[in-house]
Amino acid sequence: MGFFGKVFFGGAVAFVALAGCSSSNSIKASNDGGTTSGSCAAPPTLSAATSSFCSSCSFPAGADPTTCSAVRDLNACCAWVQEPTKELTASTGLHNFSIADSTYKPNLGCLTAPPSSGAPQTVTLKGYLKLFSSGGDSAGVKIEIYKEGDNGGLGALVGAAVTTSKDDMADPPQMPLVTWLNKCPPEGCKFRSFTYAGVPTETPLIIKTSDASASGTWADLYDYNIYFANGSVDPGTMTVKYDPSALAATDIGVVAATVGATIKAGKGLIAGEVHDCIVPKPGDYAQEVRLSGAMVDSDQPHDSQMFYFTDNEADPLPDLNNKSGTSRLGLFGAINLPTGVPIRLSAVGRSNGADVLLGTYVVQTFPGAVTALSFRGRRPSQK
Repeated sequence: MGFFGKVFFGGAVAFVALAGCSSSNSIKASNDGGTTSGSCAAPPTLSAATSSFCSSCSFPAGADPTTCSAVRDLNACCAWVQEPTKELTASTGLHNFSIADSTYKPNLGCLTAPPSSGAPQTVTLKGYLKLFSSGGDSAGVKIEIYKEGDNGGLGALVGAAVTTSKDDMADPPQMPLVTWLNKCPPEGCKFRSFTYAGVPTETPLIIKTSDASASGTWADLYDYNIYFANGSVDPGTMTVKYDPSALAATDIGVVAATVGATIKAGKGLIAGEVHDCIVPKPGDYAQEVRLSGAMVDSDQPHDSQMFYFTDNEADPLPDLNNKSGTSRLGLFGAINLPTGVPIRLSAVGRSNGADVLLGTYVVQTFPGAVTALSFRGRRPSQK
């Protein structure tokens, strides 16, 4: 999937000029860990080719920070991000979104120009409901698909919600059962299959998973940047494939405790992954690869720093000692962001010695819920 969905992770024709910074700049931003000072007289700049869709961005009301700092010195489409310190590397040796070829170079070709869009079709989505870490069985989860609304909001519901069941005949689990997650029972975790009809292609979508019984077992998870191109449709069955995720409510507390934070009332959480470009395969899963060495941040305040995760796929946890970007899991996260407002997330990396934009996307967060975003190239709407 990605961190909490697959996601993973922007728009206009001319390169945006980066905002200048004073050499005496010193700021206190709630989302960069404290007061910092340093020279911003000559801040780094992004490769113009990959940031050509930034010209229409602007810092919104409430943005924090809005200027360069020693900690966040790279303007990535109106979101200040820490400049990368090492070359991007494609992930190997993982169960999801990695590649066996250690000589593979990240595919960033889709970042310089958006793919063309086609006429929307109505298809059926099929897949398996994965588990981020805990749960054992992804039964009892409600799956809803929404169109993406204005400014990253939740748009209209498409199709009819479905709920996964414990019935192995009705919702047979993925086989063989998953045993590589640390919290799976000895016999393995059950990733339940599901079928969701009435899904539009060539349309930005959000997949929400939640607790069908309101028992508190599953957290609300909003998976952004879901886009099914016509090229991914199996023409014989008119189906597309995608595996969303279910997030156990206990996992939110574990992540917060690991970073020494408390989830505040009315605030939201963000998590996601950084991937390279999608290669659509008709009737099959997209084959993008996770990237290590990417830096991510937002234009809205969050508690403490943006954090990255260890490379332990079996039990992913934040690693506060990691200051150099994503590990091979490509995972990032942030806690206690404002809800109900547009939040721009941008990801950057270093490729052949140049700082490149890996993606930018506008989402929203919801009280007590996790918003998941996987960066996975440039969308047709991001011109």
